[in-house]
Amino acid sequence: MLEDIEIISKLKEEKNLNEISKELGISLFDVHKRIIKLKNEGYVLIRMIHDDGNINYFVKYYPEFVKTNSVTLKLCNRSKFSAMLISDTHFGNEFEHLDYLDKVYEYCKECDIHIIINGGDLVDGGFSQGNQSISDPIKQVDYVLENHPFDESIINLICLGNHDFSLYKSGIDIKTVLENSRNDLIPMGYGLGIINVENDQIFVKHCIPEYTFESIEKKFILEGHKHKMAVSEENGLLVNIPTLSNLVLGKHEFPGAIRMDLTFDNEGIINVGRFEQFIFTEKMHTISELIINFDIDHTHLYEKDIRPKIKSKQGYNGLSQTEKFNQRWNRN
Repeated sequence: MLEDIEIISKLKEEKNLNEISKELGISLFDVHKRIIKLKNEGYVLIRMIHDDGNINYFVKYYPEFVKTNSVTLKLCNRSKFSAMLISDTHFGNEFEHLDYLDKVYEYCKECDIHIIINGGDLVDGGFSQGNQSISDPIKQVDYVLENHPFDESIINLICLGNHDFSLYKSGIDIKTVLENSRNDLIPMGYGLGIINVENDQIFVKHCIPEYTFESIEKKFILEGHKHKMAVSEENGLLVNIPTLSNLVLGKHEFPGAIRMDLTFDNEGIINVGRFEQFIFTEKMHTISELIINFDIDHTHLYEKDIRPKIKSKQGYNGLSQTEKFNQRWNRN
């Protein structure tokens, strides 16, 4: 109990997790475990993520609405924000490439980037294109927890995808597992994540046929699932994030990632974005760069404004999710 009191005292002093770890002489993982225990014991702890890779928790003593799909990102420099965008790692699939993620981490450390935004399908889940190197869902999750790179100054914000959601058939909620196991792997929710940054928002989406959200129009959206980069300005700004695996859609596509640099005006609104696309072979190669002025709707949306639509277990045209996936990839 004394350790709990010490950690609560540090949280009240607005110490971040790395500072608490050093001052109490315990590991960052042990700090995270104690905070989870405190939350389970009834404390309401509100997480604040900083773009320098640090995390604070603020102690609240009154109930409030819990934003299960939202995170708040506080910028050290209020005029700019940089992050790496990745998606569809499909860990557990024979085409996964953990070494690509290692290269992303190396790049982040070289360029002083502390936030990675993941567009979903962290694991391959209960259905697959090709063969699975790890077929047991529990072992897939264990593999991620044990082998996903870790750096004390890098945070991953993850929108969980349809393959992650498929673990529910095995009774596994990967969102809860990540929340309770790794402080650097932060799940925002299934199918949708909302990043509140300054006075603006970034929406992160991934298609889940059984669990979809109402249309989000004229907003800035990052989206996984398509396995290739594409940009559309027809209804806001939509940036599709390429896969960080060899599960590419065509012979002219390559595994990739995107560096995103955003600038903000004096009101804390995003006004310009720079998107640098990388592909992976033996090393990272820049193949394109886009600079986009943000002509979008900046009105703030809350989770209550974006209501999920829960569909039946059968997907469109009477096909299950697995059947639709096999049909898409022409598998019999």
